[in-house]
Amino acid sequence: MVSRRTGLTRLHGVLHLPSSPKELAQFVAVIAGCYLAGQLGLKVTMLHPPVSPVWPPTGVALAALLLIGYRAWLPIFISAFLVCLSAATPFHASAAIAFANTLASLAAAYLINRFAGGGKVFETPQNVFKFVLFACIISPAISTTMCLTYLYPAGVPQGPNIPLAWLTWFVGDSIGAFLFAPFLVTSFRYAHRLDNREAVELCFLTFGLIASCLTVFGPLSLFVQQKHLLQEWWCLPFLIWAGFRFCQVEVAGTTLLFFGLAIWGTFHGYGPFASPDSNVSLMVLAAFVAVTGTTTLAIAATLSERRHVHEGLLGLQSLLEATVQDKTRDLTGTVETLQAEVFDRMLAENTLRESNDRFEQLAATVSDVFWLMDIANMRLLYISPAYETIWGRSCRSLYADPHSWLDSVHPDDHERALTFFDQETKKSQYEAEYRIIRPNGDVRHIWDRGNIIRDGNGRVARIAGLATDITARKRLEEELQEAQKWKSERN
Repeated sequence: MVSRRTGLTRLHGVLHLPSSPKELAQFVAVIAGCYLAGQLGLKVTMLHPPVSPVWPPTGVALAALLLIGYRAWLPIFISAFLVCLSAATPFHASAAIAFANTLASLAAAYLINRFAGGGKVFETPQNVFKFVLFACIISPAISTTMCLTYLYPAGVPQGPNIPLAWLTWFVGDSIGAFLFAPFLVTSFRYAHRLDNREAVELCFLTFGLIASCLTVFGPLSLFVQQKHLLQEWWCLPFLIWAGFRFCQVEVAGTTLLFFGLAIWGTFHGYGPFASPDSNVSLMVLAAFVAVTGTTTLAIAATLSERRHVHEGLLGLQSLLEATVQDKTRDLTGTVETLQAEVFDRMLAENTLRESNDRFEQLAATVSDVFWLMDIANMRLLYISPAYETIWGRSCRSLYADPHSWLDSVHPDDHERALTFFDQETKKSQYEAEYRIIRPNGDVRHIWDRGNIIRDGNGRVARIAGLATDITARKRLEEELQEAQKWKSERN
């Protein structure tokens, strides 16, 4: 009986069946998303079993693994199997294709999590190129080779041209991963509201891109092509516009829209990539979009890095101003010098490096805790070494989990401590007193002040704070209260 229970437990761990309503909803959503994406890919399938020059389920499956985790492998396998069966693929071939696609997606997700920042893969240009390598080259090569190695010896018809079948399958998985995975991952991780000005600009960009695509890949392309114009490059300014002006989610959506309109026109025989062989036309178009899309994503990631650095500098400036007001006169000259240097370093990278070194020295000598939090992305930008002395926890653990400081807050004081995360506040400063329990059981009283830093649109972007250990003052107040109480009782 015990052996049977152990076996069931191991089977449940391998299959990772849903154990809560949330996991069940995710399970069903992944199956439905991959299946519908597969049906979309079948619309442009040229070979059988489903070998398409554009295969969206690859991107949906990779996004599910990056957002949900490796436990999403089972619904990915099920959906891939059902898609193959719906295309009249033999049962054994459907199982082989589903196994190869799932294994390739797991390999891509592992490599991205291990070497490219996982779900944050689109935050730096270096990780964008790693994503292209892992998800659009290595993973599709694994899936394509495994599938065709099984299908041809098994007698499943693939057409006489094995290299063309391999290339079509490889390009389909590559473009599916490149177009759909970035859009889904960024939509869930970087979703944000646009202000009126940004929304209007995005509308102009979208309408311009649609008009340009309909001209390049629509019936008007015949006229443009007769004039020998470089029509395929007409859409690039709109992609570059998106990369310079918006975040990764808008860039990924713009690339997806561009390719969707381009494939529609090419599939109907319009545009510069149209040819008698529709399969070759779509593969050439896919290569063009992959190059332009990769460049656009890299531009967006580079500018996102610069925006984060700029906002961090603004936060450091506000933090130094608050420190000047709270510290003694003998530190005033040093802090003012640092403030001036920080302002100058915003203009020159070399000066910035020197200022950061001085700030680290100052933070190491001050007993209070400096902290700087990115509220929009809930990311800790800086914590001073005094955190380890007061909280009794390492700074590295707080960088790894920005919410871990709450584990030390006394349960009765959680509501006061969480005052700092009200993004709808109209105030410019926060102030709260709460207690923390150190790992050795000591209780410390903390006086925490925060200065709100808003972006150009008035939204809360950063909070710079200063936390002071006031335990000694609290104990003195308690002792004075006890003395006054004893004196009144004696009289």
